[in-house]
Amino acid sequence: MNIDLSNVEIFDADKLELDKKITFIYGKNGTGKSTLTNEIKKKLSSEYEVSIFQGFTNIIDENRRLNAVVLGTENASINKEIAAKKIEIDALNGKIDSIWSTLQQPDDENTNYWSRRKDAQDTYAKKEKQIEDFYTRAASEIKKMRNPQIVDGSYNKKLFQRDIPEAKMLDREQIDELVATIKSEDKVAPIIEFPDVDCTKLYQEVEKILSKRVTEKIKIERLENNPDKREFAKLGLKIHSHDDVCAFCGNPIKNDTFDELERYFSVSEVKSFQNEIADKLKEIETLSRSVAGLQIDITRFYPSFHNRLKDIKQELEDRKKEIIPFLTALYNHLTEKQKYLFESIELKSLSIPIGLENVKFNYDDVLKNNNENDLLEKKKEASEKLRKHYVKMALDNFEYDVAYAELNIAKADKEKYEREFFDEEQKIEGYGGLKEQINRIQNDLLELYSQTKNETLLAETINKKLSHMISFELVHVDDEESKGFYRVKDTSTGREREITELSTGEKNIIAFLYFIGKLDEIKETNLDKPRVIVFDDPMNSNDDGMQYVIIEELQNLMNNLRKTDSFVLLTHNKHFYLNVTYNHKYDKDRYYRFVFNGSKTIFTRIENVNDDFKTSYESLWCDLKQLFMLDEVSPDLLLNPIRRIIETYTKFNGISKIAFCKKVDGAYKLFNVNSHSIDDVEAELNGKNKKEIIQMLFDCFERNGEENHFKKHWGDVEASADGTILL
Repeated sequence: MNIDLSNVEIFDADKLELDKKITFIYGKNGTGKSTLTNEIKKKLSSEYEVSIFQGFTNIIDENRRLNAVVLGTENASINKEIAAKKIEIDALNGKIDSIWSTLQQPDDENTNYWSRRKDAQDTYAKKEKQIEDFYTRAASEIKKMRNPQIVDGSYNKKLFQRDIPEAKMLDREQIDELVATIKSEDKVAPIIEFPDVDCTKLYQEVEKILSKRVTEKIKIERLENNPDKREFAKLGLKIHSHDDVCAFCGNPIKNDTFDELERYFSVSEVKSFQNEIADKLKEIETLSRSVAGLQIDITRFYPSFHNRLKDIKQELEDRKKEIIPFLTALYNHLTEKQKYLFESIELKSLSIPIGLENVKFNYDDVLKNNNENDLLEKKKEASEKLRKHYVKMALDNFEYDVAYAELNIAKADKEKYEREFFDEEQKIEGYGGLKEQINRIQNDLLELYSQTKNETLLAETINKKLSHMISFELVHVDDEESKGFYRVKDTSTGREREITELSTGEKNIIAFLYFIGKLDEIKETNLDKPRVIVFDDPMNSNDDGMQYVIIEELQNLMNNLRKTDSFVLLTHNKHFYLNVTYNHKYDKDRYYRFVFNGSKTIFTRIENVNDDFKTSYESLWCDLKQLFMLDEVSPDLLLNPIRRIIETYTKFNGISKIAFCKKVDGAYKLFNVNSHSIDDVEAELNGKNKKEIIQMLFDCFERNGEENHFKKHWGDVEASADGTILL
């Protein structure tokens, strides 16, 4: 429940949150307590039954008389009906209490609808937080990855979650390939001229040459049918000249022998055949060197093609291992044939290898794709694949499937117990539920109450509560319009007097008890709206003798509030504040302190006992610290609480203010004179800032041997070597 204060100039905040059943507000006079009370009435009256106590003047009529209360106990038969109806209501309330007890936090270790729902909600929240934290942590780790960087700075847990359905683990080789792609630069692979190796055709050509023989046109009997001798003679002709001595036999070589051999080996058919063999040998040698020199440089290609290139390269090496020995065998046969020009030679059986056509086709295909490749797109694809790999790795390390299954189980349990809790709650709040039944009976009671009146009941109740504390009693009187009001009757003399003749304190306690009685009437007769009950300074300065009656009534009221009631108490009285809040917990009730900073009132929420004061003396220190912390507060506003602190301290310890202050130059004048002149804030008579004023207060306590007293109430501070405290 929020109170909109955006149009209220005195308050620094735009709203005040009343989110607890009970709210305590402490603030000095002039901090806007009554203004807030009026805003509560203005803003909440349409939805709530707002009851406000602001003293005696707000509950008397235009004739200055205290109005009578109508409760209805006159007619006996109606009373029986009322009693029966109340028994029904009590029974239904008993059922409500029984059900509510299962919907509230149990006092012991037993389980109920509340605890089962709470445990399921906590379990689900814990599981959900674990997974949400994992999303955040995993996304952060992926975003931090470098060398290479696979995501930009915008990657977050939502994008991580989006990657989960496509997350996939990669092997080391795939990872290395993707990393190399991301790091790679533009690559243009070279064209390889693969030789046309038709082994079948080559085999047939060599076989044909080997089977061919030359017919001898000139016959030399010593060489006939002997290839070795012919080859020997051919070699001798080559290495010898006319008039040389034969290197073999040592005899001079005759010119006729030279002429004979030259004619024998220079026959055109022989020469032509020798050239044919030589040409084929050269062809095979060139082809063999060309095949042997074929090399594929994988590094000249993008990493995404490396695996395919490895296969192509291996196929090339396999072909080379078959082709080169094959060519060598053909070459050797042709070399041998040079000795047997006049005889046929049989070509030994050889396995004819496959050519390089398939290698060439595959290499050219990869070459084309590589050189036409869009590198930026490949890098993007590589980054995505690598990112989803690390997403999968993070999921597996976290055991995400198990955690997500546990979350779904926890969600199902949460929904189950929330549904059970809701179904049970609907027995009270739902259509045809217990509250609706009570409302119907309550409507019947309203009709019965309208038929009977007893205007003396409230007076009897007030008289009973005050019988031992005052010397008068209230008497109910009917006027000529049959409208009841109350007069005061002195119990010793019997004299009657107007209620306006009582003292302020007496009128206030009567008004207070009257207000409490009217609350009972509202509680009995109006269940349509939730109640908001506000006490605006119920304890005034003349009520000291009655404060414990007021405190007891307020404690009883707070202990018996309905589930839908809200209670707000505002006070300026420190002693009353300490007593009325006794035994109330800071985590169950809401506490505020209103502080005026010189221009506006600031709301300070009190969260625990350490932030609140426990005595009136401590409240002075709390006020001083708050004024010190507010930047917009003038230093002069600190002087009044300091003066009262010094007065209280010196009076309690039996020392004079002069003796206490004289040990610090200017302290007595500052804390005794200027504190009475703070109305003129702009004048800043003391000329000191806040820290200097607090330093002087510290010096007063420190030089009187009470440094620890200052630290106890201000908080632990450190002092430098020259005595300056660090604030």
